[in-house]
Amino acid sequence: MKNQQRLIVGLVLALVLIIFAVLNGQAVAVNFFGAQFSWPLIVVIIVSVLIGALITFLVSSTSMAKNSKALKAAEAVAANAKAEQDKAVKAATEKLQAQVTALQQQVADATAAETK
Repeated sequence: MKNQQRLIVGLVLALVLIIFAVLNGQAVAVNFFGAQFSWPLIVVIIVSVLIGALITFLVSSTSMAKNSKALKAAEAVAANAKAEQDKAVKAATEKLQAQVTALQQQVADATAAETK
């Protein structure tokens, strides 16, 4: 559902951008590091949007890579904690099982002593 909403919002924004760019087709002067160009406004708008999208992608991909590394590290810590927990549970279970066996033996010995 969330992805559908993003798609719809993206399509609406793209449509608004296209309408805006088509309505503004006159030539404009662009100064870029001392060079001057005369381009249609539609080209300037589209190039600006593409550069903005590229910057957004680069920033978000860097953040996603950091988050992915952090997630892998957290998963490794969780797996180690789970293994240690399983080991502790197994040891406690074995200890309690030994106590149960000892108590059962004591009960059997006491029952045998009473029957004599």
